[in-house]
Amino acid sequence: MRSSTGEAVILLSGDTLRQIPQTTLTDMIRAAAAVLSAAELTTVNNAVPTLGTGPPDFHVRIDGNELTVYKLTDD
Repeated sequence: MRSSTGEAVILLSGDTLRQIPQTTLTDMIRAAAAVLSAAELTTVNNAVPTLGTGPPDFHVRIDGNELTVYKLTDD
């Protein structure tokens, strides 16, 4: 999805330190393909396998539900 400033971000619910099932990662890439440019989608494809292995950029709590946010960059 896009942040309020227009940059591509990935939101995950709950604790990202757990193993993310491959089917979930595949679904995320498919959903991203609907809204991201080709260059951004390449970044997503590179970033998705490493989600949960490093610290997130920040967390958001809404009504007791936690979302973990990863900013996507071309690095």
